[in-house]
Amino acid sequence: MKFNQFLKMNAVAIAAVMFTGALMSFKIAEKKAEPMQYFYNSSSVATGAFSQVSNWTEGVGSGCVTTGNKPCTITVPDGQDLIDVIGGLTNSEILDIHPLEKRQ
Repeated sequence: MKFNQFLKMNAVAIAAVMFTGALMSFKIAEKKAEPMQYFYNSSSVATGAFSQVSNWTEGVGSGCVTTGNKPCTITVPDGQDLIDVIGGLTNSEILDIHPLEKRQ
């Protein structure tokens, strides 16, 4: 009898604790986002073209769509944007990010 009375009087508090526990379990289970891959999709090799965000496309497995001495891919770590990685770099500095990457 006392136990039932205890449950009735503290039902809101018990529900709040259960809800909080369930919510926290989702927070713990969250995965870190994977790094994003960008592919150079422009034919331009003009000075500064490789550092222009508009010349890159976001995707996974998109492949390189250009030929010539151009970059192919840039990997952007979670929590950063493409501009954080390539902003302010020269074309040759961007090519040096992946020096062994095949350029056709």
